[in-house]
Amino acid sequence: MRRRSRNRFQDRTFSNQTIDDMKLNKRFPFPFELSEEEQDIPKQEEKQESRYTERRTVKRPSSQTITKARVVPSAIHGTKNPYRREYDETAEYRRKFEHHQSPIIQDIVRKRKEKEEKDRLRKERLQKERKVEEKKRPIETKQPETTNKEKALPVQAERKLGPSKTLPPISILGNEQEQNFVKHDDENLESINAIIKQVGIEGKVVEYFSNGIVGSYSIQLDRHFKLSKIEDVKAQLEGALNKKVRIITEVLGNNNIQIEFPLEKPSEIYFKSLFLNSSLKLRKNDYRFALGKTVDNRIFTYELRKAGHTLIYGNEEKRTEIIDSMLVSLLMNHNSDAFQFKVISDSKEFDTFNSLPHSFSERKSVYDTDAFNDIIDELNSRNIQFRRAHVRNIQSFNTRVKQESRKSTIVIYIDDFDRILERNNPEVIRHILQILKQGKALGIHLVMNHTKTDVGIRYQLLSLMQTKISYYDEKSSVIDGADKLFEGNDCLVTISTSNRPVRLNMSTVKAEVLSNIINYLSDRSDESKV
Repeated sequence: MRRRSRNRFQDRTFSNQTIDDMKLNKRFPFPFELSEEEQDIPKQEEKQESRYTERRTVKRPSSQTITKARVVPSAIHGTKNPYRREYDETAEYRRKFEHHQSPIIQDIVRKRKEKEEKDRLRKERLQKERKVEEKKRPIETKQPETTNKEKALPVQAERKLGPSKTLPPISILGNEQEQNFVKHDDENLESINAIIKQVGIEGKVVEYFSNGIVGSYSIQLDRHFKLSKIEDVKAQLEGALNKKVRIITEVLGNNNIQIEFPLEKPSEIYFKSLFLNSSLKLRKNDYRFALGKTVDNRIFTYELRKAGHTLIYGNEEKRTEIIDSMLVSLLMNHNSDAFQFKVISDSKEFDTFNSLPHSFSERKSVYDTDAFNDIIDELNSRNIQFRRAHVRNIQSFNTRVKQESRKSTIVIYIDDFDRILERNNPEVIRHILQILKQGKALGIHLVMNHTKTDVGIRYQLLSLMQTKISYYDEKSSVIDGADKLFEGNDCLVTISTSNRPVRLNMSTVKAEVLSNIINYLSDRSDESKV
């Protein structure tokens, strides 16, 4: 026989009879108990209603019963566990580094303790000053209390002291360059035009410009002019003017030539004129320095991070001219937290820099084998820290860390680099090579002064120097064209961003200006220690 199929929806149909059966079987217990007014019900109804009022104490588990989930802490609402222990984030963070020795953390802790100690001493000093002032004040009579309910006057907040380290003012830089050199000399102009006619060259002087030390005439020539006659023109001009003349034929954009010669009454290029007429007057923290002016009276400024390592070649008389302009440019716009320097020299004239807060360490002699030990230690520690931070240069490292953990840019000035090469000290040369290869990205720069042109420099060292400055040199061993320069502060500069050298006349920093800046900064450093 065929089995009759059962309707699967038959059990789910509801009627009045099924609802009554459910009530009797306590499938749906009454959700609340009876009130006092409804307790006066007949006994027959009371027995029937008692089925609904009874509440089960224990629920029978079934397949559809939802058990209570375990206590899970939430990032938003937290945990509802009343026995939960409070979580101290600072304690847990410190517990991680109890047995971990890191130079970065030790340096941060040391600086925080020093800052707390300075704040404590400053507060004590202010409290003592207030007590002394209170004793000096006359005793004031108490005024009668006002009965009216008046609003209390706001208490004046404590005056905050300004920064302990301030930048030197511009007025400390002394005098500016005189501007009387702008006018050209009519006598020289007529003599140059006469010489051009004598040689048989069709041309005339178009423009005159000068920077105060060197003057230049721009001569417009005929297109059919032969360059072989330039030497004749140069010889006759030197005889007429009684000066050494330099002729430049490679003038971009036209067929003109330039005749350059030193002025009889030169006007010194003081550093203040460079500072006021360049971007240095904005007092930015961009590590930019000014060196001098070009022949057409343009100021030459360059960034230290782009300059990298610098070589100064020749001119023993004015060996401190470039480093003075470079240091004054950086000291005027940078605090000791952003810029530091070290001097390696045998002369005692650099001992005045030891009192500055910008000094990385004391002056060392060129012949000391441990002259670069502290620099090498700093270079190795920075290399490790930069690798841990997953960065490659000092700029990206300083943007990722806090203000107190930022690294300063260090400049190392070697006064007599030729003596190191003469002595052939392998350990010192090895340290210099390591700094030349790794120092630029880590914020450590070398400025080497090589005065003796007789002592040669290895090609390996020259290739690692990004910026080269050469004074007059007969052999032109460092920069081509140095044999055509005038003696004095006339020099050529090659930078990493240009293929052609730039001709400059360096600025001068007086000894008074330098001593005033050193005294100002050293006094400020003493105030910050109080």
